[in-house]
Amino acid sequence: MQQPMSFQALERFQRPRNYGPLDRWDGHARITGPCGDTMEFWLQIAEGRIVQASFVTSGCGPSRAAGSMATELAVGRLLVEAARLEQRDVLRALGGLPPESEHCALLAANTLKAAIADYETRPRIAPRCGETSEAL
Repeated sequence: MQQPMSFQALERFQRPRNYGPLDRWDGHARITGPCGDTMEFWLQIAEGRIVQASFVTSGCGPSRAAGSMATELAVGRLLVEAARLEQRDVLRALGGLPPESEHCALLAANTLKAAIADYETRPRIAPRCGETSEAL
C-alpha cells in the first residue's frame, strides 16, 4: 500500500510556490535525475542572499512538491546556508513523502546546489563609478 502525501506536500503539488522561470536570474541549473524527472532552478541573488528562487519540473506530483519546498527554504538564506540544504531538510519541511518518491527531495536539493554553484562560477561585472551592483 502506498503511503499518502502529507498535507504540506499535497498543497505544494496542487499549488506549487515559485513555479516558472525568472525573467532576471543570477544562477541557473537543470538536472535530470535517475528516475527521468528533470528539475530546473533559477536564483536571484543580492548581497550574498537568495532573494528570489523559482523552479520547473517535468516530474510527478512529489517532484513538484519538493521543488516548491526547496525554493521556499532557499529564499532569504545566505548562499552558504542554502548550499547546506539537504534531501532530509526538504523531506522534513514537506512532512515526508512516500518512500518511493523521496528521491524527488534529493533532486530538488541537488538542483538548488547546482544553481548556487552556477552563480558562484559566473563572472561578475564590476559596477561603474556611482552605481551599485544591483543597478546592473
